[in-house]
Amino acid sequence: MIPGKILTFLENDGTIAVSGTRDANLIPHIHYVSGWEVEPDKRTIRCSINRAYEDHLISSLEDNGRFSLTVEQIGSHETYQFKGNYVGSSQPTSADLAAHQRMRNRFAKAVNQLFGVPEDKCRAYIARPSLVVRFTVHEIFLQTPGPGAGHRVFPAEEK
Repeated sequence: MIPGKILTFLENDGTIAVSGTRDANLIPHIHYVSGWEVEPDKRTIRCSINRAYEDHLISSLEDNGRFSLTVEQIGSHETYQFKGNYVGSSQPTSADLAAHQRMRNRFAKAVNQLFGVPEDKCRAYIARPSLVVRFTVHEIFLQTPGPGAGHRVFPAEEK
């Protein structure tokens, strides 16, 4: 289960995200994420992705089933990377589109406050999703710049 502090970060603080896959030849592929939502089991995350970033996505997931999601809070740079296994994909639901809208608004507000870019221009940067990828989280890593970056926070590293 994703720890409470990190759930709160995903639900309220994360402002931008990118996902990663790798194909059968271990070539990495980046897919920009338009929104995310943690499912009620608190282990599965739904990631919304626009068709412009779908290249190699499903084929890579079918090759090895591994998926990663990196979420950052613009400004503080607090960042977490979630790694896990692909469990399916579908068309976005109304709940996925609502999660996308919350993320767009959070992104627009953060960029406007930090850099003065009008919020409507910022919202236009986050494209409407055409696909949702679901994955079960098995590991979470701190990626916030600083001495703890790269440290696995879930499950806790053995000392």
